[in-house]
Amino acid sequence: MKLKKLFSAAIASTFFIFSSSANSAILADVMWVIDTSGSMGGDIAQVKQRILEFNTAMTDNGIDANYGAVRFGGTASLIQDVTTFGTFSAAGSPFMLLGATGGGTEDGSAAIQTALTATYRTNAVRNIILVTDEDDDNSTNRQALADALAATAANELINIIGNPADDSNNYYRDLAPAHGGLFFDILDFRANPAAFFTNFINTKVGEIIGDFCTQNPNDPQCQNRVPEPTSLALTGLALAGLVGIRRRKQSK
Repeated sequence: MKLKKLFSAAIASTFFIFSSSANSAILADVMWVIDTSGSMGGDIAQVKQRILEFNTAMTDNGIDANYGAVRFGGTASLIQDVTTFGTFSAAGSPFMLLGATGGGTEDGSAAIQTALTATYRTNAVRNIILVTDEDDDNSTNRQALADALAATAANELINIIGNPADDSNNYYRDLAPAHGGLFFDILDFRANPAAFFTNFINTKVGEIIGDFCTQNPNDPQCQNRVPEPTSLALTGLALAGLVGIRRRKQSK
């Protein structure tokens, strides 16, 4: 098991700063799960403002990303199924119209379970990104989510931008690394959105490529990537991304 983790880390650190201009793209489906309660207005605006930057980083690193969105704060709902970036980010799309208009309980575990019902592409690396400043308000749903994640056999990558001060019993902080991702502090996001998002995006690139190449080590996309110039800062961010390298399910 230790050797497998080291192998995954080596893949992610190597390919995180590589481009795949000579190869077909890695497929990744990214589902944004966003708390729309009243306190989240600024965070929602920042995510929408920076979604082009997110997608550009995916494209530049040989990742063909599609996107979808779930809103929660009240009843969780899939407002936009997985689709192309152009459709997802178009003026008037459900994602672009998203605002802090929700209320009621912020039931993040139920929202992630709703995200699992989306129509994902075959062979795409599935990514769930939950954004909230509250804890999971309904702990009775957590076992149902665990069962749903186990049943998909897709090994979704989960990242959470949350508030550690309100994360009761470390639920979100444990959930993300248990599914190959990281927990990020939303207060850091609010303090410096540009720097935060740069780090977040590059971490996601490392996770996606690491996940794909761990599962497909003989794929030409993983063997023949062409290195491109990169900065020392980007290299450092790549190393930070190693913390969240994929933990595979033991049942496989």
